Amino acid sequence: MNRTLQHLILGADLLWIIACLGILRILGTHPGADPTLASFVSEPLVLLALGMWSLICLRKDLAGFNRGWDLSAICAQVIIGALYLLISLSVAALLLRADWSKQQLSALALLVPIGFMFTRCIAYWFVDSRLPVRAKQRVMIVGSGRMVRELTMKIERHPELCMEVVGVLTPSDAERTEERSSGGSDTPSLRTLNIPDLLQREHVREIIVVQPIPTGTETEQLLGTCREAGLRIKVVPQQFELYLSKARLTEIEDVPLLSLEEQTLPAIGVQLKAVLDFVGAACLLVLIAPFLMTSIFVLKLRKKQAIRRELRCGKNGASFLMYRLNVDREGSNLDALERFLVQFSLTELPQLLNVLKGEMSIVGPRPEAPERVKHYSMWQRQRLTVKPGLTGLAQAHGFREQHSSQEKIHFDLQYIFHWSLFLDLCLILQTGWTLLRRLVRENQIVIPPFLKPISGTNLDIGRICHADSAQSGAD
Repeated sequence: MNRTLQHLILGADLLWIIACLGILRILGTHPGADPTLASFVSEPLVLLALGMWSLICLRKDLAGFNRGWDLSAICAQVIIGALYLLISLSVAALLLRADWSKQQLSALALLVPIGFMFTRCIAYWFVDSRLPVRAKQRVMIVGSGRMVRELTMKIERHPELCMEVVGVLTPSDAERTEERSSGGSDTPSLRTLNIPDLLQREHVREIIVVQPIPTGTETEQLLGTCREAGLRIKVVPQQFELYLSKARLTEIEDVPLLSLEEQTLPAIGVQLKAVLDFVGAACLLVLIAPFLMTSIFVLKLRKKQAIRRELRCGKNGASFLMYRLNVDREGSNLDALERFLVQFSLTELPQLLNVLKGEMSIVGPRPEAPERVKHYSMWQRQRLTVKPGLTGLAQAHGFREQHSSQEKIHFDLQYIFHWSLFLDLCLILQTGWTLLRRLVRENQIVIPPFLKPISGTNLDIGRICHADSAQSGAD
């Protein structure tokens, strides 16, 4: 993201921490204490708080725009980050024997995340609606297919990039392929020789080439024209989908090399996750035991079978029987209890037993049936490198079982590539937020933010046609 904006947000956070600790110090000031600001800022706890939050914010990228603006995700990240900070301060206060009351710590726990969220909302409001139009970088995308649409949506979700997609140019070879598959197209054609006028008229400053695009005179002339016009050219590599982690670029005598390294969870992380899964599942089962036993009793009376077992694929494709309350989630004649269980995914609660057995995790990609798994591509099979979970990144964004694997795979792989205990805690909070939204929007499935329609972006400005054609649509 924009480094300047990131540093400004961090600076505002640090000022807010100083303000919060200052308020607490005033409330708990003892007679004779040094009231000067310099003495306060130099106190060990203040320095520790500033250093800890700087480390957490930069390490976990908590400025709020890393994965696109998503209020629930940002709120979860800020709350977990503030929790880390408060735990550190509490331990330090205990070791330093600082005289902090429970009321002061409670006030700090309330004030810190509120201020952090306010800072990020103000930053989003400024870059999204108050930033001058002339400050935005106008971009033209060259390419076709799903990756072009996805890239356009990602740019739309990141206002801090100050980029605006003014249109898409589709190579003529790709145009004919799409027309054959769709039965024709009404999009106007443009001659290659007219493209410089188009770029100048639209005030384009950057071209993004999404591979694969046809090679030959057509593409070479376009890129050559853009370079001569002083436009920046960026390339999205063809094999982008093979790696969703951070790209590592090296070069050998000006030949660029992109690494496609497989990402796996570290061994220590796997062991820690297993321990936390067991402890967390045991605690949750104790808490929900009255509700779960009541639901099982009622279903037993009505259907004679309260829990069903379904075959699923776990880590490395190993099969296991997943537990689930015996409710037809797609049934049309559900009673009030069954609708409640389905609406809030409470039919999945027995899977805590799968977690205790080591077959599942609390957070991870949702397990799928062998019928789906056998059709996985090599790229999709990467989601089988970890244990499946009760909830995951895709579910936190509103996806449920009826969505296709293709729709969920991006989120599942992002989770694997960026796993941490911090991410797991954030996803648990996000899942709670998603369930709360279902309570408000009954019988509706939340649409992921990046799938919403894009306003104000013309995706069909034109196509690149052969440079040696007399007519714009000629073969």
